[in-house]
Amino acid sequence: MTLRAMLTLAQLRSAVLPTAIWAWTRGVLMLYVYNVIPYISHSDITGDVKLYDRWSNILSQGHFPQHDPTWQYPPGAAIVIEFPRIVRSLTGMSYYSAFYAMALASDLIIFLLVVYRCWRTADEAGTEHVNYLGAYAYVAAIFMVGPFAFGRYDITVTMLASVGLVVVLRSATSTWRLRGVAIGLGTIVKVWPVALIFGLPRGTQGRRALVWGVLGAAVPTLLLLAMPGSLSFLTQQNDRGLEIESVLATPFLLARRLGYHGVIQDRYGSWEIIGPGISEIATFCELLTLVGFCWLLWWRRRARLTPERWTEGVYYDVGLVAVMISIITSRVLSPQYLVWVCGLLALCLSLAPLGRRGGTVLVGPCWLLLGTISVTQLEFPLLFAPLVHGSVKAALFVTGRNALLVAATIWAGYLLWTRYAAPETVVATKAVEREAAVVPAID
Repeated sequence: MTLRAMLTLAQLRSAVLPTAIWAWTRGVLMLYVYNVIPYISHSDITGDVKLYDRWSNILSQGHFPQHDPTWQYPPGAAIVIEFPRIVRSLTGMSYYSAFYAMALASDLIIFLLVVYRCWRTADEAGTEHVNYLGAYAYVAAIFMVGPFAFGRYDITVTMLASVGLVVVLRSATSTWRLRGVAIGLGTIVKVWPVALIFGLPRGTQGRRALVWGVLGAAVPTLLLLAMPGSLSFLTQQNDRGLEIESVLATPFLLARRLGYHGVIQDRYGSWEIIGPGISEIATFCELLTLVGFCWLLWWRRRARLTPERWTEGVYYDVGLVAVMISIITSRVLSPQYLVWVCGLLALCLSLAPLGRRGGTVLVGPCWLLLGTISVTQLEFPLLFAPLVHGSVKAALFVTGRNALLVAATIWAGYLLWTRYAAPETVVATKAVEREAAVVPAID
């Protein structure tokens, strides 16, 4: 059902409380952003925006910051980074205020998309009562990530991914075209939305989304390739090591107390651990990512996501698992990466647990991820300086946080496999489908 058909007075009234909580929490976060309320480290909120401002000045001159080793983003990132400068020229706002406004608007769009998904879940269940668990989870998750969520452009990328997951138009053709374009745009802005393709349905609709995803990525990229340095991010990524918050860096942090000769340095815009074996582990991270995505392809083949078996619950669940695989196997695990998780887990929780009409199988992992997100601000920025200076307590804390992320990913992958791809599940599902083809279903 489209948004217009659902937009009733009763629905709007039912959404007053989650909307009010969203407005209150975001008001508090913006007070931190503008330093009206002192934060633990205000420079951690504004630091990246200062860098974006400098890059936007270079981009406005018609070329990418190709000689800046901290520029490690695909060319589509230029669109998001340059947008606040355009707003500034039209409104007179500072670049900082324009960027924060863009981030806040992106956050609001994600929240509204989650609310819309909650409405659709109630409609599909044939009930007037709307369960806003997903909306509350999203509001809480971003609040727990902290104000620096508005000082990074990751929330805008998450908004594009959410459009690619949620929006429904009048026809299925238009819906999948728009979803594909959103995935394509998100991919050229920060790569990770490409992981959503693992959950696309087989058949015409999935192919349509894939084609429009390629178009959505290719057309802006071809235009941006005319600017010098558009592909410089490829070479500037090569020498990156292990960022100290990443999963595979934490054993080395702990090993320093046992005599491992590793040092922590500020390189390529992040704090990395440098020492024997690090370059090999950094390469191993890329291999692990490839293995994880190969597993998803194998899962997809076993799951046989035909139009009859595919549901949006599958789409959301696979998207969350794919993104979690990319996070825990990455050489870098910046805290803003958890913003991606906030949107995806909220969409999963906006569905009912798996039933006859579809749903999510990842309720448990989503709650574990929410618990992990709740300690984000303890890790960054509170314990980050001690971590850089070699604190064992900080290293143990980050290790525990990363262990929870890995556990949530493995648990989610296990549930995804056993529900959709395990041999007995496939056989049972085929039997149910054959029975349904003979005996009409009665609701």
